[in-house]
Amino acid sequence: MSSRSLMRASIGGLLLAVGFAAASHAAPPAPSAPAADALFQSGKWAEAAEAYRSLTEAEPGSGRYWNRLGACRHQLADYQGAVAAYRKAVEIGGNPQVMYNLGCSYARLGDRDRALEWLNKALDGGFGSPEQLGGDADLASLAGDASFKTLLRRAEKVARPCVGTPEHRQFDFWIGEWDVRTSQGQPAGDSTIQLILGDCILLENWTGRVGGSGKSFNFYNSGTGKWQQTWVDDRAGVTEYVGGLVEREMRFTATAIGADGAASLKKLTFFNQGPDQVRQLGENSADQGKTWTVDYDLTYLRKK
Repeated sequence: MSSRSLMRASIGGLLLAVGFAAASHAAPPAPSAPAADALFQSGKWAEAAEAYRSLTEAEPGSGRYWNRLGACRHQLADYQGAVAAYRKAVEIGGNPQVMYNLGCSYARLGDRDRALEWLNKALDGGFGSPEQLGGDADLASLAGDASFKTLLRRAEKVARPCVGTPEHRQFDFWIGEWDVRTSQGQPAGDSTIQLILGDCILLENWTGRVGGSGKSFNFYNSGTGKWQQTWVDDRAGVTEYVGGLVEREMRFTATAIGADGAASLKKLTFFNQGPDQVRQLGENSADQGKTWTVDYDLTYLRKK
């Protein structure tokens, strides 16, 4: 072999050796997300933190990985590290649950102002679990704070907005168990009106004495500022009413389409006649409201 060929072979061998050494010292590939999640679910916080740290390096735009990294660091009592990771997650996704987590880490650090700041931001974003706020050990240092008590009241309102809003309570006079009679005093049916879905909906359950039954959803639509009633019965009848409270009367109107395709106007009025009596008047117009006929005139008497 010539000296030049020998030199090329030596250099090639050296490059191969260097390449092999570099490959042998290369960083291992980032763990898979399922592997990191399995460590997280098993409570192996240190290993999970390292796994999610690697994943954030591989995918720095993933808010989920940053949030999980923050949760692991929080569990390891590395609250400064948790804050750093949570803040990255908030920058990426603006998730209110992550804002809540960030507030918890600040509380653990004894930073009252930032803890309250981020807890309030979480509520602004839609977080609404007063039970979690009131019972979270991470927030124990804030328990006696007047601002935290105000925050708890805010959380109650976010979680159950219908409870403390006067507009949602305008139709409460209809709630109860009722014996329903005609204007002549004859039995017409029985009706139960219940508050459901966080006190946002009045659910009507109607059973007629001579057959026929139906239900209605009654609710205040804060988007439109109107009350709505959706009535459905066992004879395929559906009517959508819209209205509102005028003095002591809940007044609804609707346009109904008959089986023949003809449109008619309807009025439905509930009169608050005291704690134990409600009058319900249904009217119909076939001439665009020029004249009205009574469909039914019912009196609801509260069952004792």
